[in-house]
Amino acid sequence: MTTVNDRSAVAAAVAISFISMAPFLVLPLFVGAVASDRGLNSPQIAWLASTLMLGSAISSVLAMFWVRKVDWHKAAYIALSVVAVIFFGAIFADGLLVFFLLVFLGGLGGGSAYSLVLTALSDNRNSERCFGFSLAAQVLFQVIGLFFLPTLTAVAGAKAGLILFSVLAVVGLCLVSALPQAGMAVTQPPVKKILPTSAALWALGGCLLFFFNVGVVWTFIERMAYANGFSAKFIGMALSAGVSLGVLGALAAAWCGDRWGYVRPLTIGAVITLLSLCLLLAGMSLLQFVLALALYNFAWNFSLAFQYAAVNAVDKGGRAVAIAPAFHATGAAIGPSLAALFITANDYIAVNILAAVAVLLSLLFFVLAIGKRKHGCVMAQQEG
Repeated sequence: MTTVNDRSAVAAAVAISFISMAPFLVLPLFVGAVASDRGLNSPQIAWLASTLMLGSAISSVLAMFWVRKVDWHKAAYIALSVVAVIFFGAIFADGLLVFFLLVFLGGLGGGSAYSLVLTALSDNRNSERCFGFSLAAQVLFQVIGLFFLPTLTAVAGAKAGLILFSVLAVVGLCLVSALPQAGMAVTQPPVKKILPTSAALWALGGCLLFFFNVGVVWTFIERMAYANGFSAKFIGMALSAGVSLGVLGALAAAWCGDRWGYVRPLTIGAVITLLSLCLLLAGMSLLQFVLALALYNFAWNFSLAFQYAAVNAVDKGGRAVAIAPAFHATGAAIGPSLAALFITANDYIAVNILAAVAVLLSLLFFVLAIGKRKHGCVMAQQEG
């Protein structure tokens, strides 16, 4: 039987991790294409992004209850089939409400697949490095997707993105057999203790707040650049170039592993994120825009690997890491909708402010989570 430590299983899980997250990874250009095709305004763009992430959030929460109880092959086949069929069907959706509903259902399928493979990676002996490799693969897809998608959408509009998501899901279906059929055995807690520990909840709250920041910035970054007078072709190239630094962030996290703990790397990531937000302002130059993107994506992917590792460290039951994507997706769903309330015309300063506050609160939550974990370990030793 394939084990979670087999290279083929890890490679398949890493590949499916970026396949299932593809709509979010190229979200700025996807929502921009939909906005152009369907004439969406800023609130509708926010609702589109929130709808996608809400579907992912709900499915990830539900994964807490089934991810270690079912046949992983069957679950992955179902989830990826939903993604393939739903996004292909969205090509033919006429009404905006139907289109949003299909995007929501696609998010459900993608979130389920992502939670499954994330759990598989968490079972690996070197889970921190596996998370880093997964994030590096996601960023590599972003670089390629953001570079070529503007050309494709110029020809086929938002249909190009929908077809891409469907084709990738079909590719993912071909990789499912390499996954383990089930994860490592864990002690199932009583029903009244099914929720994560308090330390894990603080860490998951940090995940939510961090992706509140990501959801706000990633939804409106294309619109911010457009309002600044940049062309669609340049925006795509700049996003691709900036995102490429995310590969270094993910690989840097994989190299660091657990040698520096979690607080120091997360603090470094927060500082770099704040610096990038200071550069991402109205009137910015082309070089400034690219630099802001590079710093932001480096910090995003560097921090994310340690977030997963921190969640895994404070909850050895293996349930919290399975629902971490739910908290990420919930934050990413709330962020754009809240920001839309403060955005006026072409003024996007609310994006910077909301993102900065969320990053600082996220860091605080992780510090509290890790502090609770250490306190719990000391108490356990004293009682022993």
